[in-house]
Amino acid sequence: MIKQSFLSLYELPQDKKSSPEQFQGYDFVFEFSGATVYVIVNDVVMQASRQDIDSSQVREWRKEVVNQLIKRHAQLYQKNDKLMADNDDSDLDKAVYFIGLTSLSIKHEGNQAGAPLYTVGYEYGSQFFAEDCVLDLDDEESVLQVFSYQNFVDILSQLVTPSDLTAFLDFHRSQLTGFESFLDESTLLTQFLQSPGFHQRAISVQEKLVNYELIDQVEPRLLKAIQPNQTSFSNALMAEIQKNTRMWYKLFNSLIKDSFEAGHPIPKDQVDILVDESMYTYACLVEKILAYRTMDQDSRWNGYVRHEHSYNVFGRHYLMVFYAQDDDSSLSADKVRASHQDLLLELNAQMQDPVMDDLFLIGVEFRPCEDSVNTEVHLDAFHQNGSVIDLNTQRLYEQLAQLKANL
Repeated sequence: MIKQSFLSLYELPQDKKSSPEQFQGYDFVFEFSGATVYVIVNDVVMQASRQDIDSSQVREWRKEVVNQLIKRHAQLYQKNDKLMADNDDSDLDKAVYFIGLTSLSIKHEGNQAGAPLYTVGYEYGSQFFAEDCVLDLDDEESVLQVFSYQNFVDILSQLVTPSDLTAFLDFHRSQLTGFESFLDESTLLTQFLQSPGFHQRAISVQEKLVNYELIDQVEPRLLKAIQPNQTSFSNALMAEIQKNTRMWYKLFNSLIKDSFEAGHPIPKDQVDILVDESMYTYACLVEKILAYRTMDQDSRWNGYVRHEHSYNVFGRHYLMVFYAQDDDSSLSADKVRASHQDLLLELNAQMQDPVMDDLFLIGVEFRPCEDSVNTEVHLDAFHQNGSVIDLNTQRLYEQLAQLKANL
């Protein structure tokens, strides 16, 4: 599961996992920009004759599996709590989540060695924790959030990004600690994806962009999606976001592969930033790529530029350069790749009020397929940290921009 999801990027190595700054004894530790996730796993195989297996027996086994996790987490947390309190408090602003994953398999008694195991598919829901396995909800920050292995795999496949996962974990934990009723975790995920809270992060970032006059208004479709009685619109928007996100990851994975094979792999810290985006940001990037089909021939021939901001965090800007078909254009693929650093420096000079944290140039190239009439899309990605420049340097960049505009 871990190797097939984004979490593999953020799994801490053993030496860092065992550092005094981390809770000790958990099976996995993942750390990304805004969160640390501690995971403990309980993979249990039960033996029983076929006639002894019914729904009540499975419920008892599930109860036993979860109780073992709860007990283990309580012991680990109590053991680590005082040690963590004595350490440096520099990471107090980083969210912490404790996840328990359970897997229950059944082996029929009397089967020969090597006989297959039967994995039980299940979810929990709020009633299970209210009646069978009572979680300690006194301290919200230490709550163990329990999922079945299969269910967590499905959650990761739908949420796609670390930032959307942590947003859901916040939502799930608030439901538990607020003693809210939910049928199961899949139903809760659907509720989350349809809730105003899912879009509120993007709206908050956009409101800040409006305040700095970097965009004109918060996108009307987001404001509509959080209105009451707009379920159908919200569902359609979410379906479009998920479809575009899957498209982005295909393009992004090809970018990673192509860069590696070319001998110029993208640095891991830049990959981390790009992966730690939100589905909504990916959807907006892909929308601009898809809009290429509607552009006039002059724009395609000469190349053109589009701007996009992150809607996950404030301070991340994307300059999207759609490469020219004309090799002599200043926006041809070869010329942009050669001058990407200068372009990013110019962009940094333009983004001084406020200064951005991260600036990305995303090059977009449409190539004809050799074996069909379709086109292939290839991406480039170049990065620079935003920085403050003095007024004299800024004036020089402004004069340079005016000269280019008059050419």
